Amino acid sequence: MNLPKVSIIIPVYNAGCYFEKCLDSLINQTLKEIEIILVIDCPTDGSDKIAEFYCSIDNRIKLIYNEENLHTGLSRNRGMNIARGKYIGFHDHDDYCEPNMYELLYQKAEQEKLDVVRCNFSCIYTNKTDSENKIEKYNYPSTPTNTSDKEWIYENVSNGNISCVIWNHIYNTDFLRHHNIIFLDSRSICSEDSLFFLEVYHSNTHKVGIVPEYLYYHIFHATNTGKIYDYRSIKNRISFFEELYVFLRQNEIGENKCLTFLSEHVIKSLYTGSRQALLLFPLKRAITEIRYIKKSRLIKKCINFLYKKENSSILLHLKPTIIAFSLILKLSTKK
Repeated sequence: MNLPKVSIIIPVYNAGCYFEKCLDSLINQTLKEIEIILVIDCPTDGSDKIAEFYCSIDNRIKLIYNEENLHTGLSRNRGMNIARGKYIGFHDHDDYCEPNMYELLYQKAEQEKLDVVRCNFSCIYTNKTDSENKIEKYNYPSTPTNTSDKEWIYENVSNGNISCVIWNHIYNTDFLRHHNIIFLDSRSICSEDSLFFLEVYHSNTHKVGIVPEYLYYHIFHATNTGKIYDYRSIKNRISFFEELYVFLRQNEIGENKCLTFLSEHVIKSLYTGSRQALLLFPLKRAITEIRYIKKSRLIKKCINFLYKKENSSILLHLKPTIIAFSLILKLSTKK
């Protein structure tokens, strides 16, 4: 039996009404030599039954059952462990793609001997009060073909020019395994896909290709994982920034440059997390959540960096409410 050209890995939790459209878009790909690995992550809404039905009508679908809820990071790793395709793609259970997406990405990778190929994508914002969904198209800036300076990636990530998404890519399987690029446990850290993205691009910026068509549709709705506090808790946000800081320092990005990349985003993220905690929980619980901020040396370092005279332009660039929040953190983290 011929090996698949692309293995597509999808963690499945409570995909709801979006799941069938996701699977239909995959089983109808013009590239037929694919395998679709569904990692069933203890759903409670019947998504597992839908997965089993599609598996019964398409033998390219493989099912893995998690014994406990592992969330997206470790679920994707389980899929990667059994993937047989020359390339691996990741897909969210509530998104969908054009029928020629994986064929175009695969052809680009093969023709130009690339390790990573991405396409442009569209974000669809669902709103039950509107008759039509809001759609925004997203273009990637071109990656310099001659760069050996990985700071290009970090700077563009830092200023928002690059979104660290992984689902509009395919990755050479041998490349991922050679560099041991896997996902962290998303039960204790958020934005694990951003760290995966940065590891991929740090390891290889000169063998990355772009298919300019808009081939992937990312759905934003009320129950997106990224909107759930348990995933984007203050503690998990801090874990992400600490991992990112270690990654940058290990890859020879200087301390001052690291803090320039991180500080503004740290304050914005912690402000959002604190506001969410105050809205969701009783005051005592919310304060307990917010106190995690004081335990992090990195957060204190970022706050002190922002309040240095030479960095005042970064601080003044923030909204007044976030500046006020940063001042409270500054006063509360003093010894």
